Amino acid sequence: MSEEKFIRFVVEHENDDPARLLLSADRWPEVDVRRAARRIEGRRKIRDKVPAWHAHPGLDYPTTLSLEQCSSEETARYKQAFVPEGGRVADLTGGLGVDSWALSAPAGEMHYCERNPELCAAARHNFAILGADIRVHEGDGLQWLRQAEGRFDLIYLDPARRDKTARRVYDIADCEPDLLAARDLLLERSGRVLAKISPMADISRTLLQLPGTRELHVVGVRGEVKELLLVLEPGFPAEETRIVAADGPLRFAFRPSEETEAGVRYASSVGRYLLQPAKVLRKAGAFRLLSERFGVDKLDPSTQLYTSDTPAEGFPGRTFEVEEILPWNKSSLRELGRRYDRLEMTALNFPLSTEALRARCGIADGGSRHLFATTLNHEKVLIICQP
Repeated sequence: MSEEKFIRFVVEHENDDPARLLLSADRWPEVDVRRAARRIEGRRKIRDKVPAWHAHPGLDYPTTLSLEQCSSEETARYKQAFVPEGGRVADLTGGLGVDSWALSAPAGEMHYCERNPELCAAARHNFAILGADIRVHEGDGLQWLRQAEGRFDLIYLDPARRDKTARRVYDIADCEPDLLAARDLLLERSGRVLAKISPMADISRTLLQLPGTRELHVVGVRGEVKELLLVLEPGFPAEETRIVAADGPLRFAFRPSEETEAGVRYASSVGRYLLQPAKVLRKAGAFRLLSERFGVDKLDPSTQLYTSDTPAEGFPGRTFEVEEILPWNKSSLRELGRRYDRLEMTALNFPLSTEALRARCGIADGGSRHLFATTLNHEKVLIICQP
């Protein structure tokens, strides 16, 4: 069967169950149904994650793991801002190639390195279809870098976050390649290094491990933290490190020293408005600064919620209008059960998790109002509000 007919088969059966296709493979003796099922499954996974790739049915997705680990289109395009226009760029851990594809757009010369031969073959095939001018190198990225001629304007890498037993790891010292061990080589060969690390990594520990980090970006997509990006540059002073929280149009930047030194106000009561920082802010650790910059009161030292009597313009997160505040006791729970069939719920700095609180209340998820179970000035309270 020609490649054109194979692609047509994939498109025609895109909404079919790949498992059922395999069971019915005898119906299409001229088709490599196993390959088609893999392609269909890959296209399903890529549809929302990288829409620009889904528009090309001829692209190949050789492994499920590479689809799970690849960057989304939004986070891949976010990285384009780190590429000097027309610069020389190397991706040392190419994988499926989504980041290489995005980085190649502003670059003048793009190199992709990958140890897996199957992924390399797919990358050559896919980059050609996508019209991306990228040089593919099969083998270990660090070894290739040692032998490559000239310097690079940007080196990018996404260390594998699984150990030899396939267990997930989060600390940069446990990932492969080891950023700590490779740091000197990377900075010797490039004026800027961009590294993607686990969104579960501890930011304070990471900055202590890699002094001289210029920036750490907490990148979110539609309210969820997706990536942490480290920007390393040679000779950069550790005390000048900047943390950037970004999610769509939201941008909030600060230095850790600003957070430490910020003047914070604590609330004695809840005002008209309740403010919840975006998840990227909470991950970045901007807590005291929000009170200082937006003139809002923090509910408690360990509660990442804020309040004010007037709207906080530009606050990076969600704003709710407070309707009622109840004490945390059995009487309040009975009252809530009588009055509400549905409530959105969030437990923050509270003895119960959100799931345990919902089970205790016996109230279904949903509705127009939101219940925050939290701590206000060392007291447990239930705050009823609406967006």
